[in-house]
Amino acid sequence: MRYRRAGTLGDEQNNNHFWSSYSDLLAAMLFVFILLVIVVLYQYSEFIREKEGRIDLQAEKLRAFHSVQLDLSKALSERLDQEQVRLDRDTGILQIDAEVLFGEGEAELSDVGKENLAGIFQAYAEVVLSEQFRDHVEQIEIEGHTNSNGTYLYNLELSQRRAYSVMTFLLERSGSHRARLEEIVFAGGRSFSRLIRDETGREDPVRSRRIEIRCRLREASVYAEIYRDLQE
Repeated sequence: MRYRRAGTLGDEQNNNHFWSSYSDLLAAMLFVFILLVIVVLYQYSEFIREKEGRIDLQAEKLRAFHSVQLDLSKALSERLDQEQVRLDRDTGILQIDAEVLFGEGEAELSDVGKENLAGIFQAYAEVVLSEQFRDHVEQIEIEGHTNSNGTYLYNLELSQRRAYSVMTFLLERSGSHRARLEEIVFAGGRSFSRLIRDETGREDPVRSRRIEIRCRLREASVYAEIYRDLQE
């Protein structure tokens, strides 16, 4: 009887010891789990802070780029004769009516056209190739546009020849800027793919016949850099 009683007490002690050890193990596991959660949350907060820092940096780059674009448009509007050209102040795109430069259906610059273009280009180059902006310029695009009179292919060839005539004239008169311009200038034609329309949506045949000169800043590089940085 005493033996059985002693055995029962021993079993109870063993059971108590087992449950005590099991509880300690659970408590230790819970403690480790809590520590892991704290570490993960801390690392995540650091990750968020780093991302926020990158976003702020890239936002500053975008603001700087936009500021350059606005400054360039403002400088061009101040230097160019608005009676000869149209300037989109948001994009900096310069539009010159074809009738100012060419005869009807012609791709060779008229004498009057050369005179007009010389004055326009001098003012344009003084701004775009100035110390303030030249390092921001990635490309200068000269585009020829026509109205819808005639076939697409006929007008495509005409618009390309006109754009080439303008580019050739500008390069020949560029002087010390020629080497730089040859690196960044491009000429092409659009036929009547981008017609200008009036308030009613009807084609404006006179304004659609035009040469556009657009200065592309290094926006593509800026956006690509931002995308790569935010993907890391």
